[in-house]
Amino acid sequence: MIQNKDYILQLIEAAGKAVAKMMGFKEQGSYSQALETLNDCYSEHLDRIHIESESSSIKLDLYGSLLKQEADINQKLGNHDKAKTLFFKALKCLNRAEDVSRSFDLKRNSLIKKIQLSLTTD
Repeated sequence: MIQNKDYILQLIEAAGKAVAKMMGFKEQGSYSQALETLNDCYSEHLDRIHIESESSSIKLDLYGSLLKQEADINQKLGNHDKAKTLFFKALKCLNRAEDVSRSFDLKRNSLIKKIQLSLTTD
């Protein structure tokens, strides 16, 4: 069991590095590179985390956060319909995480409010 947790932590760390790289591209305005990096992160890291992890609230928080980032990028690229769909998916993931989690998460709640604001201003 300990080896499994160490492996999951390594996967999460690798995914975190990929997300940081994606955020750098996003901040530079290199949106297509940011989306490419995000897609690589989904396929290389998050699929394995999904299979290996036992904590569904952690997975849902991670997916919800990444979907929100993807929605932000698509909104900046003018893909408003796709952005709206991604915002709704992110909101669904984060609300589900809120339901299954056993603790209050200020970061999650802040992200939910940001997504709701994005959906109402669109």
